[in-house]
Amino acid sequence: MLSFSKSAQALPCDLCASTDTEVIADKDRDGKPLRTVICKSCGLVFSDPRPDADAVRDYYLKDYRADYKAVHQPKAKHVYRAGKVAVERLQNHKQWLKAGQKMLDFGAGGGEVLFALRAMGCDASGFEPNEGYANFAAEELGLPVKHSFYQDAEISEGSLDAVTSFHVYEHLDNPSDAAEHVFRWLKPGGHFIVEVPNVEAHCQWPLHRFHRAHLFNFNPATLESLGRKVGLEVVHTYVSDDGGNVGCIFRKPEQPAPTATLAMPANYTRVRDIVLGHTNLRHVFSPYPYLRPFRSLSRALDEKKHIAAKPSANEILTSVTQVLR
Repeated sequence: MLSFSKSAQALPCDLCASTDTEVIADKDRDGKPLRTVICKSCGLVFSDPRPDADAVRDYYLKDYRADYKAVHQPKAKHVYRAGKVAVERLQNHKQWLKAGQKMLDFGAGGGEVLFALRAMGCDASGFEPNEGYANFAAEELGLPVKHSFYQDAEISEGSLDAVTSFHVYEHLDNPSDAAEHVFRWLKPGGHFIVEVPNVEAHCQWPLHRFHRAHLFNFNPATLESLGRKVGLEVVHTYVSDDGGNVGCIFRKPEQPAPTATLAMPANYTRVRDIVLGHTNLRHVFSPYPYLRPFRSLSRALDEKKHIAAKPSANEILTSVTQVLR
């Protein structure tokens, strides 16, 4: 499990390099110590202090899935659930994902997004740092997934038409460096589709906002800035219907883009006010606490119904992705 020191490190912001921050939380969603700060220059929210890079690498290599889901490889219900989500995401992004194009899934997990991309006719491969999930995707699903961190991935410069990355960048200890890698891998005109949790979300209890494995917390403005910082153009930004997730579609321009302005003091004020203004009382008077149990029950019944008749992960995903074929 990741361990966090109680003393501040005054870490520079990954976006704008400022060290002028403000503490906005001191516990994670399990009530354990987690000092979370917001950059006063741009509004990026992150953990300070953080474990060192070697500790983060070791955690995602071996322990993250066991810590998060108490498994080393996905169960049938996880495959079905992730497969449905993958199909929904790719249907929403299909205008940027064309059959025959060479694509990469950055942080492939159990392989569900990659399976769906290949069902669409894309020449897609991926990498995954967690050994249990990477092995599952490669061995159980027969997918071209390498057990690798992005720093070690052997990908030729300018070789990809698109890169997808769903709920990965919040876990990275250096998102800007990861985005620079994606920029180099993409062909001019290629697209980068990235989605992360939205720090502005109101759909969860206030005390459940921060997770020890989420080292960074983005809103639309800071996610857009991440791409612009490395030279990508913003094509489209979206927030999920419940407000819980934010995503961007970036494009690598044919010519170098102008240097982006990373200081956004108004965004700091916005994010701070939203995070601190989301109180238990306001949440109680919202629909979310009352809708969640019904949605969870409906999901559980749906999963039980569909996985009972389809014993293998391959059969489950073949059925779920049929709509994409």
